[in-house]
Amino acid sequence: MPVRFSRPFLVALVACAITNAQQPTSPTVPFEQAARTAALKSALAQPGGVPFHLRAVISDQKNHDPQWDAEVEEWWSSPTRYKRVFHCARFSQTLIVDGSKTQETDSGQVFPELLRNLTVELTNPIPRLDELAALHLSVTPPDGSPGQIVTRYKIPTSNGAGVTASMDASVAIDRETGLMIYGGNLDWDVALHDFAPFHNLQVPRRLTAQTQGGPRLTAQMTLLEDLSPADASLIRVAQPTPSAQQLRVFVVPEPQLRKLVLDAPAPHWPDMAQGALTGTMTMRVVVDRSGQVQSIDNFFSSNPGLQEAAEKQLLKWRFRPYVDHGAPVQVISTLTFSYEVGRPSH
Repeated sequence: MPVRFSRPFLVALVACAITNAQQPTSPTVPFEQAARTAALKSALAQPGGVPFHLRAVISDQKNHDPQWDAEVEEWWSSPTRYKRVFHCARFSQTLIVDGSKTQETDSGQVFPELLRNLTVELTNPIPRLDELAALHLSVTPPDGSPGQIVTRYKIPTSNGAGVTASMDASVAIDRETGLMIYGGNLDWDVALHDFAPFHNLQVPRRLTAQTQGGPRLTAQMTLLEDLSPADASLIRVAQPTPSAQQLRVFVVPEPQLRKLVLDAPAPHWPDMAQGALTGTMTMRVVVDRSGQVQSIDNFFSSNPGLQEAAEKQLLKWRFRPYVDHGAPVQVISTLTFSYEVGRPSH
């Protein structure tokens, strides 16, 4: 279930900073090339990869909230032939892809984004290369020396009516091992740990993800083995699912999402004892296929104390479904606001 970008989002990137363990020296390579090379050292689900069978469990290591407990199992033969089963308390999915045929069974209205993200990254920890290419940065490739190659940049956000803000994004490569070790942007957030060999790869057996203001999730591999002939027989589509009924995820620019608003009460900002009295706030939202806001996280604000108030109010917003090729899709986007608050009278 790939994530697709609505085109205007791809041009809304600005480089903020790049730091290296040592000053870049010739020869250099485009950063997106270095990131791709690093990620492919760990990516199980890549063309020509060794067929595998994987199991993993996901949990909230910060608050131990059971709503984030999940199980993932995947049987993979090639990028166009695999079966994946996901289950948590709020959503379950069985997805079988066999060439041009797809069979999908979903329970629940929305695939929780933090869980969807980790499920994908277990086998495909490759960052948004088109996004990195838009930064036009070059780095010295990993050379076995200590340190990291780190690129930090900003993703601008806007409500389409003059209020702008930004979200932090980054990618890091270990200079000594040449492996990618963490990265994050609007729909992709992961840190990779406990690398161990699997054929010619170094595969992270533990992955973590944490958003600004959200839980800290850990995906732990409990099994990684070669795909057996018996398991390969499980990858079979019995009854194809029409594309209009499949769950697809799109990253949509905020101005485009706001055009679909049905019910959007203006936020009421409470007085704050601390923090900036005026400023901006931007956050990530996930909107389900019916147009209901399902989750809000990844807050970036001039006053972080406003997070709880914003979340409670914006979960009530409703939109018309975002439609692609005649079918509604799950949306990842942002909501950006300016605010002005006072101090409590006491």
